[in-house]
Amino acid sequence: MAQASPPVQTQPAENPAEPEEPFDFGAPPESGVPTEYLDGAAYLGNFREAWSPAILSDPDLGAVFMAAESGASHEDLEKLDLPDLDLALDDLIASRMLRKDGTRYRPAFPIVRDTGDIVLREATRLASESIYLDLRPYFKKAQKAARKEKVLPWLYALIASEVFESRTAEEMLVDAGALDARRMHDEGYFWIQIPRDDRLFSVDRYGSGSETLQYLWSPVTDMNPTLQDFSTRRLLLDGSLAHLPWTDPQTEEAVRALGLLDAQKRVMIPALRKNSALLGILRQASQLYVKRALAALRGGELAAKLGIPRDETFAIAFSTLGAASMERVKKDGWAEQPTLLIDSDAPPAGTLSTLVTTAEESFRPLDRAYYLYDRGDYEASVRQARDYLETHPDDPEGFFRVGIAYMKLRKYPEALAAFEKGIALPAGEGDVWKGWLYLRAGNTLDMLDRRDDALASYHKALACADINGSREIAKQWLEVVYRD
Repeated sequence: MAQASPPVQTQPAENPAEPEEPFDFGAPPESGVPTEYLDGAAYLGNFREAWSPAILSDPDLGAVFMAAESGASHEDLEKLDLPDLDLALDDLIASRMLRKDGTRYRPAFPIVRDTGDIVLREATRLASESIYLDLRPYFKKAQKAARKEKVLPWLYALIASEVFESRTAEEMLVDAGALDARRMHDEGYFWIQIPRDDRLFSVDRYGSGSETLQYLWSPVTDMNPTLQDFSTRRLLLDGSLAHLPWTDPQTEEAVRALGLLDAQKRVMIPALRKNSALLGILRQASQLYVKRALAALRGGELAAKLGIPRDETFAIAFSTLGAASMERVKKDGWAEQPTLLIDSDAPPAGTLSTLVTTAEESFRPLDRAYYLYDRGDYEASVRQARDYLETHPDDPEGFFRVGIAYMKLRKYPEALAAFEKGIALPAGEGDVWKGWLYLRAGNTLDMLDRRDDALASYHKALACADINGSREIAKQWLEVVYRD
């Protein structure tokens, strides 16, 4: 689903190059890992980079994962007769593909298949039929408002992002206890649903604090590499708000190929302001949708049938419910689904109909800190992040943001102090920030010519969860002294 609390970009690194589009090598025959397990199915919350399904392409790791699919003890896994079982388990846990529950290992996310898949689909079908009747009048109003505001081609993306996958909806679910607040903040929810449901979709967000650029994607068409660059996202956001000509010649050709620029090189993505009647209608529908979804799905009966924790059950059911409801929206003709989302061979110019900018309901300070950082206004980014920490002193993300902005200002003692404060906060083994805090602390220690301390910090990063390549980057700086 959409990016949720914390309202920030998905990239926890200082400003590293985004990973290239992953190449699907497929599962080696001897691993027995289904292709769906490598692809994943859907995602709710922050940090899509916090899991590494591709690691299952390794025959040994794939074999361990499949053996632990329904839960397995260390003794059970020893029967695989691998050369180094503990190393394999360490890699799978660090990649957040397995977790240890007591003495047993199991997937770090629920796998819904066979009978469970039938139960889930039936539960969401019944809920969708009931809830959709209440929402239908809003979609009729939304279609009329979208036509009046000249954004009808974007209505599918708007309904998806503002009704079924809105940040406010996720925050309501956390407040109601349906989703775990700490997990939602740190990682969001990730699952692989078997068989994979190609109707599922998600929203990737980039915000300025006041407005947010939203990109709709599906398992068929994942995030376009051009849109993964934060400087490009910022220019798209700014351009959609001010209709300014594109100013970066290095990315102009790629952005034009996506159909995002007009003849005058202006960004063509529509932006809905706070006074938009359409936005108001969609947000009213979202509040009603969440309330009805909670009533329909929150009970423990479905979790018992699936045999997985209640919050994970709700995360799956909620997203599946959204996909089923969007099918009804499409079938009834309220909005047309962009071809790009259902056809991997669709031209990239179709990206235009999956991008939209909307005003936020309330100011998001950490979004603003990220945005200012991307603009190169590092002093302002520090101030904004520090203001945020005044009311969120236990958020490692805030300290991370302060630290990397200080690094850009070459204020390394101040950066190190911020990273160390973030490191000192209590966190579990799977924390998405701990490894990056150690990594950047090591970088600042290198800049302060404290190589031995830097090496110790990099080694500690290696012991943390591997988030978007953090372990490989730590290994790099173990071999080479970091220099800004």
